[in-house]
Amino acid sequence: MEKVGNLNDRQSGIAKQIKVIELSEVPKYFAGFAVAYFADKCICTAVVVDAQTMEIKEKTYTVTKPPINYIPGLIAFREGPVICQTYYDLEYEPDVLIVSGDGILHPEKAGLANFVGTELSKPVIGVGTKLLSGEEQEDRIFFNGELTGKRVLTKEHAKPLYVSPGNLITVEEAAQIVKQCVCLPHKLPEPLHLAHRMASKLVEKYKLEKREKQEEQIRTERQIDVSC
Repeated sequence: MEKVGNLNDRQSGIAKQIKVIELSEVPKYFAGFAVAYFADKCICTAVVVDAQTMEIKEKTYTVTKPPINYIPGLIAFREGPVICQTYYDLEYEPDVLIVSGDGILHPEKAGLANFVGTELSKPVIGVGTKLLSGEEQEDRIFFNGELTGKRVLTKEHAKPLYVSPGNLITVEEAAQIVKQCVCLPHKLPEPLHLAHRMASKLVEKYKLEKREKQEEQIRTERQIDVSC
């Protein structure tokens, strides 16, 4: 397992690779990725949708052990490799990826969206629920004078989302796509909502399977005790 110092160095490398530029073409497919945890495993789900209709085109998931333990500020190195692994399992090629985590709104510009975007050389949007750095000026967020993200209200009476580029997309494009993908009454953009829902269902499935195995083991032990 990598040392924290090495990961901090890698953060600097990621920040230098980021390109905040306009999309090269109109997206046809979006993909949402979510990571959930169960026991010592993590489950990463991916849902690809049509960019115009939000129709589901593909769903897949990966179950594995997290590459590192949880370290505040370094979640990209815990979830990023698993998201990349799941991306490579897709048959459809999403034009834009959406993840639950920061892009350049990350204090070191090395958030989950930055990790995935630079690793895959793909346009990636980071969607966060808390503002970790920068100052809000109306719906725009600036850090050291640079526009780094936007505060996006997707649902009445709900807390805002903080949207920022991970790589190869602009702040305005990222915010517009998130708004475009929202299907009320859901707060999250639909690809991300679907990925989170799928991850939650898989966690419940694995919990149920584990409980059933434990109950079966108890019944077997009781039968052995009776026969002795």
